[in-house]
Amino acid sequence: MDPLAKAEIGATGLQVTRLGLGGAPFGGLSEDVAQQCATESIAAGLDLGIRYFDTAPLYGNGRSERYYASALKGVDRNS
Repeated sequence: MDPLAKAEIGATGLQVTRLGLGGAPFGGLSEDVAQQCATESIAAGLDLGIRYFDTAPLYGNGRSERYYASALKGVDRNS
């Protein structure tokens, strides 16, 4: 299986890579993660071709979402 192959989410027409980048660690799940580290990790994921990013409001009380918002600002959402 190619982890960077895209798969459709249900019948939505949305395509994401099979491999994703989880945001729980960015919310401080097991230890504090600085925003710069999160931004670099997200950028590295993009550079590798990852197009599936997971986050939730409970990940650091929204910290993960804020980190993703900052790191993905300006990235084409259809890429």
